[in-house]
Amino acid sequence: MKVLLKKTLGISLFLQLTAAGLLSATAQRPAGLREEVPLATGWHFQMDVADLGEKEGWYGEGFDRSGWATVTVPKAWDLYDQALWGYEGIGWYTVSIKGILARPATVQWLRFARVNYHTRVWLNGELLGENIGGYLPFEFDVTGKLRATTPNTLVLRVTNKPKLEWLPAAKDIEWVQYGGLLGPVELVSAPDLHISDVSINAVPRGKGASITCKVTIRNSGERNQELALLVGVAGITGSWRSIPLDAGAGATSVHEVQLSVDRAKPWSPESPSLYTLAAAIESQGELLDRVVSRFGVRKIEVRGREILLNGRRLRAKGVNRYDEYGRHGPNAPKALIVEDVRLMKHTGVNCIRMHYPQSPDLLSLYDEMGFVVIEELPINWWGNNFSGRDGEVQNEDILKQAFPMLEQMIRRDKNHPAIVIWSMANESTTDTEVGIRVMRKLIKRAKELDRSRLVTFVTDRDAKAQKAYEDADLVAINVYQGQFSEKIAHNISQLEELVRKPTEDRIRQQLVSYPDKPLIVTEFGTRGVPTVHGDVHYTEEFQAAFIQAA
Repeated sequence: MKVLLKKTLGISLFLQLTAAGLLSATAQRPAGLREEVPLATGWHFQMDVADLGEKEGWYGEGFDRSGWATVTVPKAWDLYDQALWGYEGIGWYTVSIKGILARPATVQWLRFARVNYHTRVWLNGELLGENIGGYLPFEFDVTGKLRATTPNTLVLRVTNKPKLEWLPAAKDIEWVQYGGLLGPVELVSAPDLHISDVSINAVPRGKGASITCKVTIRNSGERNQELALLVGVAGITGSWRSIPLDAGAGATSVHEVQLSVDRAKPWSPESPSLYTLAAAIESQGELLDRVVSRFGVRKIEVRGREILLNGRRLRAKGVNRYDEYGRHGPNAPKALIVEDVRLMKHTGVNCIRMHYPQSPDLLSLYDEMGFVVIEELPINWWGNNFSGRDGEVQNEDILKQAFPMLEQMIRRDKNHPAIVIWSMANESTTDTEVGIRVMRKLIKRAKELDRSRLVTFVTDRDAKAQKAYEDADLVAINVYQGQFSEKIAHNISQLEELVRKPTEDRIRQQLVSYPDKPLIVTEFGTRGVPTVHGDVHYTEEFQAAFIQAA
C-alpha cells in the first residue's frame, strides 16, 4: 500500500507539471503514454479538374506521384498559386509516413483537424474511409496498418465543390469555400487502454468552484483491467481525486468525477481566468495515459429577458468574424490574428459570432482574451434560394449532415469557457413546417449534449413565425434596415429616417413576439472599404455613421 501511494503521488506530480507546461508532451514520457506526431512536411499536391484520379488509381502504391507539386500543409490550395484562387473542384495530396512511427503495441489513428470538404483517404493503397464536412476534425483507425520496415504512403482525394445535400445546404454560400488541408494532420499512438474524451463543467460556488468532470475510457484490449482514474486541477493540490474502476475488454465507459476548489476566480470578459484539468489512468502504479484540458469557472443562464454570466447581466457588444485574414485565408500568421483580436478588444467588443466551427487555436485565444462566443452550425441560407437558380428543396434529410456535425462541434469545443451559446442556423427558412421541425430537433439534441450553455438559431425574418423559438433559450435576429430592406439609405443624411427609426421599430416588434425570452441582435451594419472616403456606400465615413445610427 505504501509503495502504491508513493507511485500515485509521483504520477500526480507528473500530471501537475505537465498540465502547468513545465514538461513537454514528450519529455520524460513514461512508456505506453500517447504520442501525437504532426505530419507537417513532405506533402505533395495534384489538381484533378477532369476527375480522373480514382479511375486511374492515383491512390495505388505503384502509381507515380513524383511530378506532383511540393506544397505547405496546412494551407488552402487557393493560396498555392494565383491561378487557384477560388478553385472549386478536386485536389489530391500525398505524404510519406516513416516506418519508425509504427507502434505495434499501441492503437494508432490518423487525425485530420480540418479538410474542406469531402475527403477520401488511402493508406498504402487501402481505402480507410471518407468524411463529409469541412469544419471539424475526423480520424481513421490505422492500428496494425503501418509498415515498420518501409515508408508508408498516405493519399487524400479532396473536393470543395459545394453540393446542396451538404451543409451549408444552399446553392449560394456566404463565405469562401477554401479547398484542401486547412488544419494539421497527426499520427496519434496510445495504449490499448486510453482516455478518449474529457468533459468539464465548472461553475462558481461561493469563493471557489464546483467541477463536474466526465472522463471517457476506452479499452481496446482483449482483457479486463483494474485501474485508477486520477483527476485534478493543476497547481491546486487538494483538488486531486483517485477513483478505482474496472475497464472491460473491448468496452468504452464514462466516469463522472466531482471536484471542489475552495478558491477560484470566475471566467468573464473582464477577467478571463483559466485553469488546467488533468486526467490520467494508471494500473499497478504505472501511468498509462493522460489528457490535459483548459477550462474556466463560469455559469451562463437566462432570467426573463436577461442573459446572466456568473449571476450578472451580460451586455453583449459583438462582431461577426470568420477565421480568415485577407489573402492568408484560414491559416494566417498568429501575430496577425492576435493583433486583430486585440484591436477588437480595444474598441470594446466582448462577443464574437461565426457561421461555422472555428479552429481550436482561435477559440483558445478567445478564452484567453475574454470574449463570449456564439458558435454556429453551418446551416446558412437553407431554403432561401438567394441564388435564384431554384432546386433548393427543404426536407429533414438535412439532419443526416447536421446531427453528426452538431455532435462533433460540441464534443470538440465543449471545454472552451468562451463559448456560451450554440446556434443551430443562420438566415434560413425556419418558419416553414419542415424548418420548424428541423430547428426543434437540433435544439433538443444540443441541450441533450450540453446543458451548461444556451441554444438558439438566427433569423432575418419575423420572429413570431419562428415557432422553434419556443424551445430555444433566446431569440436571435439580424436587422438590416436601410441596407437590405425596401428603402435603402444612400447618404449619411438619410440614416436617421431609413436606419435608426426603422431599426428601433423592428426590434420592438420582435420583442413582442417572445416577451419572456432575451433577444440578441446578431447582425446589423453595412459594408465599407478601408481608405475609401465620402458620403456614400462603401466609404469609411458612411459605414461608421451607419453603425452608429443602427
